[in-house]
Amino acid sequence: MKDIALTVNGIRFKAKNLDDDFARFVEEQLEASGVHANRDNAAEKLFLAYLRLAAQNYNYEKEIAEIIEEA
Repeated sequence: MKDIALTVNGIRFKAKNLDDDFARFVEEQLEASGVHANRDNAAEKLFLAYLRLAAQNYNYEKEIAEIIEEA
C-alpha cells in the first residue's frame, strides 16, 4: 500500500493506503499532465489532468458500448 501527496495552491492533499499499482498509475498520469508531487501545483493543472483522464474514460465507455452492441 502506498500514500500519494499533492500540493495545490498551497494546500496539501494526501491519499492513503492506495494499491501500489494504482498509486503508480496515478503518479504517472499526474506527471504526464504536468502535475508534480514534489512542488506546489496550480489548480488549473489538476483540472486539466482530470479532464485528460475523463476524456480517456469517456472514450473507453463508448468503445465498450460499441462492442456490446456488436455482440
